[in-house]
Amino acid sequence: MKTLSKERILETAHRMVVEHGMEKVNLSKVGTELGTTHAAIYKYFSGKEELWTELSLSWLDHELARLFPFDTDKYSSKKDIVHEWLWILSQSKYEAYVREPEMFKLYTTYIDRNPAVLTRHIGDLVDSLKAASGIEDVGRLYAILMAFSYFSAPAYADNWLRMDFKAEFEAVWKLIEVGIVG
Repeated sequence: MKTLSKERILETAHRMVVEHGMEKVNLSKVGTELGTTHAAIYKYFSGKEELWTELSLSWLDHELARLFPFDTDKYSSKKDIVHEWLWILSQSKYEAYVREPEMFKLYTTYIDRNPAVLTRHIGDLVDSLKAASGIEDVGRLYAILMAFSYFSAPAYADNWLRMDFKAEFEAVWKLIEVGIVG
């Protein structure tokens, strides 16, 4: 039997959520799948809320890995960097929504609807965009993210499949690109 670890618990919970949906997975079922009791999981997580939040964050970090840090070497301008950074954010969330809808649902529930965790996530995004673009004005960075929230915020995910995602993204980009240089 493999040793129980935080990583094994997260991997098992991830697989179970993808296969069965978050509503049908609980700590007891994760424990059974790991060949242990749910009580053993409490050594690593204070409860289901903490497990699901950490699973959501680790999944999201994996999905957005190209942004942390963002490689700016192949871009010649600040506009190109910001455009590509925003596109990678938007495209990554879109692809995650399509590929793993149950994990996207978990992320929506445990990150997007948790103000403290959401604030941390958005702060991480702002820090990444700031480092990539060189834009120092944090207010501008938040405004840029807000302008593209339709393409990255889970609240709008159900609309993404009913639109020309890339064309709509580019239309919004055309509206704000002039403000990126200043």
